[in-house]
Amino acid sequence: MASEKYISVGKIGKPHGLSGAFRFFLDRELKSKKKVPGHFLLNLKGNYMPWFITSIEWIGFNEGYILFEEVGSPEKGKQYTGTELCLSEKDISAYFKKDAESLDYLIGYKALDEVEGELGLIEEVVENPGQVLLSIGRNGQEIMIPFVEEFVVSLNKRKKEIVLSLPEGLVSSQL
Repeated sequence: MASEKYISVGKIGKPHGLSGAFRFFLDRELKSKKKVPGHFLLNLKGNYMPWFITSIEWIGFNEGYILFEEVGSPEKGKQYTGTELCLSEKDISAYFKKDAESLDYLIGYKALDEVEGELGLIEEVVENPGQVLLSIGRNGQEIMIPFVEEFVVSLNKRKKEIVLSLPEGLVSSQL
């Protein structure tokens, strides 16, 4: 029997709170945040161990807090900071959008704000642990916008446009 191939879909951050929950970050886009895998395989020094999800709380587009059955305290969880979250190819196709290696598909999209109007074109997607930033070119200057679910009003793939509702002063403070 051939061994199954597992692929990284994200990483665990530091433990959060007293319950043993972790901050986590996904590298891929889920089909729906309401339909998530019941487990992830953790790559523990080349051994893939299934960890079962007790709860998930989303705090951004591709990040949140995750609680596993296997961890009951922050002390026990510290050793897993930075560990890869993996799934089988079959699970990836069931839960994640195709070609969702990154958010680079947003490069070239026109960024619009509900108040400011057209901001410019997205020139780069900066995927840092804990935060995704959109680098938007505007009149020869760069505007960095946090790419968080709360700011996204709509995303039109056909028109290659993203409409945002940004906090007052976020754009003007960078110009």
